[in-house]
Amino acid sequence: MGYRHHTVEDFARDERFRKWVIAPTPEITAFWLKWIAENPDKAAEIGMAKELVLTVSDMYQDNLSDEMLQHEIGEICRLAELQKNTHKHKSIYHLLAEPLWRVAAIFVFVSAVGLWFYKTHNRPDSPVLVSSKSSAVDSIIVQKNATETEMTVFLSDNSVATLSPGSTICYPVTFAHGERKVVLTGEAFFDVAKNPDRPFLVYTNETVTKVLGTSFRVKALDRENTVMVLVRTGRVSVYPKTEYETLQKKPDKKVSMIVLDPNQQAVFNRKDNKLLKGMVINRQLLSELSVQKELIFDDMPVSQVFKALQDMYGIVIDYDHDMLANCSISAQFNDENLKQRLSAICQAIDAGYEMVNGKVVITSKGCN
Repeated sequence: MGYRHHTVEDFARDERFRKWVIAPTPEITAFWLKWIAENPDKAAEIGMAKELVLTVSDMYQDNLSDEMLQHEIGEICRLAELQKNTHKHKSIYHLLAEPLWRVAAIFVFVSAVGLWFYKTHNRPDSPVLVSSKSSAVDSIIVQKNATETEMTVFLSDNSVATLSPGSTICYPVTFAHGERKVVLTGEAFFDVAKNPDRPFLVYTNETVTKVLGTSFRVKALDRENTVMVLVRTGRVSVYPKTEYETLQKKPDKKVSMIVLDPNQQAVFNRKDNKLLKGMVINRQLLSELSVQKELIFDDMPVSQVFKALQDMYGIVIDYDHDMLANCSISAQFNDENLKQRLSAICQAIDAGYEMVNGKVVITSKGCN
């Protein structure tokens, strides 16, 4: 079904959309995250439609039939439009006392906020945030790399995704308990924070890559006939997506999958629907950046070191300039990734770092 020309009301009436909002499954979640990634300009309508479905569902809870939901959504949209186009002779307090008008007023308010957010934040270089009040559907960020260089994306679990030009990643603002899920369209290198109790999953159109903590690249370009997963460190499990979804429904069922160790790759052939294992041929793909730059610091002020990292990775490093004014670094980096470089620098100046709200925050007591 094509959703490109759907209105807020159309989305709210759609059965697949409502299931995603109220009772999501991995398959439906993957579908809508991918659709949002491909249609970021529809984020405002998606957010408003979610609020509409949630509001009606909360009002009636378990006593809401599909027919009643369809009727209420249509009526709310009609009243909301009437509310915007006519003069209000009743006080707002009187309107809010009536259940149906209360929902309509909420919808008008959400619409206004959603449109404001979309118009002020939905620029080519900004992520799109789709929010929800439901605990079942976390707030989702859709990040597209519209630049000509790699883009560094920090995830809430301290994992790092390096997004190739033209690629898109969808991920929650904060990972919920259990599995950590992202959806990728295009190509990215992942440096995943280790957590044995919370698997990290990368969904593409045809595959699901499952890890506990490792570094690897996923290459799933639409223009190519293959999807590739290449492992730099750790161990990775790769499934055809249909097989992984079968496993979620029937945990005891045997499904096809491949386990990869360092320097190994899995190639999924879209035409033949086959997953094959082999050794990595193009070792450059095991690097975090397409062009891995050597960095040499010879007794260099730490402020210049951080600036070099900011320029290379396109990130923001927040630190107390006065506190670190007397700190200097001597180091040489070759094929280390961003987290390894940050750790080495912080260790040298007796500092620590964490990833907060999309930037690196340095904490230190300073240098003598």
